[in-house]
Amino acid sequence: MLYCNNFLANQIFKRMLFKKFFFGCLFLMSTVVYAQNIKNQATFRILKTATSLMEAQQFEAAEEFFKNGLNKAIADKDFYCQAFANEGLGNFYVKTDQPELAIKAYKKAITLYRGQGFKLIANVVENLLKSVQGIGDLYAGIEVGAKGIKLSVIDVTLNKERQYDYALKLDTAINTDAASLSYQSEKESRDAIAKLMDIVANRFKIAAKRTYIVISSGLKQELDKYEKVDYFAKVIRPKEIDTAIHIMYVTPEQESELSFTGIVPQKNKYINNQLDIGSGNTKGGYFSTSKKFVPVNLSLGTKSFQRLVEAKVQGNLDAFTKTAEQLIKDSLTKVIIDELVTKPDFKSRDAVYLSGGIVWSITSLLHPKSSAINNYTELSSGDIEEFRQRIVTDYNGLTHPDLAFIQNPEEAIATQKNITRVVNTYDQKALLAGAIWLDELVKQINTLNPGKKFIFPKYAYVGWISGYIIKKVNQQFLGLVR
Repeated sequence: MLYCNNFLANQIFKRMLFKKFFFGCLFLMSTVVYAQNIKNQATFRILKTATSLMEAQQFEAAEEFFKNGLNKAIADKDFYCQAFANEGLGNFYVKTDQPELAIKAYKKAITLYRGQGFKLIANVVENLLKSVQGIGDLYAGIEVGAKGIKLSVIDVTLNKERQYDYALKLDTAINTDAASLSYQSEKESRDAIAKLMDIVANRFKIAAKRTYIVISSGLKQELDKYEKVDYFAKVIRPKEIDTAIHIMYVTPEQESELSFTGIVPQKNKYINNQLDIGSGNTKGGYFSTSKKFVPVNLSLGTKSFQRLVEAKVQGNLDAFTKTAEQLIKDSLTKVIIDELVTKPDFKSRDAVYLSGGIVWSITSLLHPKSSAINNYTELSSGDIEEFRQRIVTDYNGLTHPDLAFIQNPEEAIATQKNITRVVNTYDQKALLAGAIWLDELVKQINTLNPGKKFIFPKYAYVGWISGYIIKKVNQQFLGLVR
């Protein structure tokens, strides 16, 4: 999961739309009727009509109804309807690209709502105001993993379509060996968290209530073997950090759902799947037709698969390949089938968002420009099979692709840097192990729908921590978290 950190450390990213989180219920919440505060139901009906006209894109009529309703509310000194009318006008001006008028209307609505004690609705409208002003809120997530501790700083904004966008402001990591569970590794982890927290508090001025420290599912699985999760969370906690910040952990199932939230575009939530091919495990899932998240979890990942093979054979790539393929045939195919047999939706759907170091490597070497430049790159099962073959038959050509077709010098440099990072991160055997594991997974996933697309999201490696932050943002906004 840390494969891009060297490149991204200390970089400030501009607008990045790799995820849009649908902010449901905004309109519903802001139209709750407090009957005792409405002096004239006829006025309120006018405003509701205006809202319906606006949603139907009958903008001229909508504006007339909003203004008519506002004038009646002012005459009746109906402060709730005045607030509601100004909120509606703000929404109208956003839809019709009149930001200055939208800001003015939203500010009036906020003042009127707060004056009546409607704090929650005022907060909703304040968020709408900030979206027009282009103002976001910074959140920090620190992921404590088995091999490193990673900081993601994310700017969360609400866009014109009333969906959450988030831009990655900083992504950096400090390598540690937390999974070794030694005194030295505990100290390294604690010192790393302290250093990253200093960045959070002093460079970005992010409040404690917007800072989250989470132990990854992979590390939790290792800690669970020794019943040391709570101990570890306590011992790695720097003494100087705010007591309001708790070190939490996630299970593989929770991490899968959070990754889905952080990676898959909201519009595709119920039609696509997501799968992360990690070093220690493979996890993902999908939302069923009943809108329940169904996790897909396998205990093997690229590195753990490589270790399993190496435990049985020591030798050249040919011996490694034969042993790996025999393991797949003898037992691991059954493991994959058993996990997917009760999850036909995962196999039948048309697209899977794939992430993980091996997916990044395949995309970077077979589609070098797209991997470096685009937020999403489409892969096929044929790409994965080709990569698996060329690691053995054409490793030099695979790792040195021709970039002459890239005319833009900046894009060429970014592409070459990306390729260099792949080669410096993974050796030939690691790439082969990852490719074999992924190829066999894809073969099983494709049994019901062999034509499906596989999509690599460039920033997927911050997917689950971003999903965690977005979930907390939503809860805080709805007043469910204090």
